[in-house]
Amino acid sequence: MSTRPPARPNALTPICARELYARSPAPGSALWINAGYLDAGLTRVELATVSRVDDAYVDWTRRVSPDNGRTWSDPVVIPDAVRETPEGGIVVYPAAPFIDPYTGKSYRFSMQRQWPGQKCYTYDWKTGDFRYTDHLFVSEDNGPDQLLRYEPGPDFNPARPFDPEYLHTNNAYFGTHPAFSPDGRVYYAGTCFGKKPTDRRGVGLFTRDPKSGKWSASNLQPLAPELSAVGLEEPASARLADGRVLTVCRGHKTPTMEGVKWMTLAPADGKTLAPMQEFRYADGSRLYSPSSIHRFYRSTRNGKLYWFANILDHPPAGQDPRYPLSVAEIDEAKAGVIKSSVQSLDDRREGEPEALQLSNFSVIENRETLNIEIYITLLGLNAQDFWGADVYRYVFSPPAR
Repeated sequence: MSTRPPARPNALTPICARELYARSPAPGSALWINAGYLDAGLTRVELATVSRVDDAYVDWTRRVSPDNGRTWSDPVVIPDAVRETPEGGIVVYPAAPFIDPYTGKSYRFSMQRQWPGQKCYTYDWKTGDFRYTDHLFVSEDNGPDQLLRYEPGPDFNPARPFDPEYLHTNNAYFGTHPAFSPDGRVYYAGTCFGKKPTDRRGVGLFTRDPKSGKWSASNLQPLAPELSAVGLEEPASARLADGRVLTVCRGHKTPTMEGVKWMTLAPADGKTLAPMQEFRYADGSRLYSPSSIHRFYRSTRNGKLYWFANILDHPPAGQDPRYPLSVAEIDEAKAGVIKSSVQSLDDRREGEPEALQLSNFSVIENRETLNIEIYITLLGLNAQDFWGADVYRYVFSPPAR
């Protein structure tokens, strides 16, 4: 745990301890953990993976705890998460399930990425010439994977994994988490693409009808390229108190637009997304946030909807800085962040590298304590080994009602 003060003047004092949770397996290797529950009880699951370069995750393992994290099984290798075939590479990104708090049903959302004619994790970041394709799937109560569709197109066929018609329809990149409604509806947002990931169509909201059990897609909402250099990425959805669905997306600064997040609202049926608008404070003022991941979580203890994100007091330089990591309450009537509620969970401390990233985290509410736990890989904490990154845990204790 670091007890040094934040490196930035006038920064908020962090309210959480930085607790080392799991060590990196080797120098030059970042460890990542995705935490969740397997049922409505106390059975936890953790999925772990390692990366040594951007967006290339290997060595996937899974372990289970029957007693809310007190004891764990030995890690088990997840087979076929990363596969090389004669036709190309296939990665199925393992994911922890989400349990519907109203029905107890389990939903596991996963993404499959394929590289026709190339090996897994073949990227050309300089030219932006990507050959891979992404598709989203959902499994209910550990059942078979269902393709989430927003247009006509065939299912994935294991016998013909690189069928061109499948590869180039219903391309979508996953969101961070679903939202649940008391009436049984489930919402999950994704970023939808054309034939290449650089052909950005916009964000879509997939909704499960509680009566039929079928999933349907909303209209797709795009964002003009002059407003975000990367389009809309990593959407996170939350059901508001009046039944509307709020979806907030990661953007990226442009020569004419500062770095902010973007939002859209949908009615309770999830069928129609409103045009994108800037995600702001509830008082209407601008909220600065780098191009980084973020998550919503509604506290069981007090019923408040919280937003976990990198919230800055100045315009970011694209993806940086990725600190502080903050938590804030959402004004559900105005669909904005309550400025006075912003608290720092952690920040870059004196002497720590400016390359530090307090982002890319998973969130889980402890069912016994009702505290919210954040698991985060601190890339850049080691100035001599950017990728040699351990996992840390923060415990946020929401106040009582």
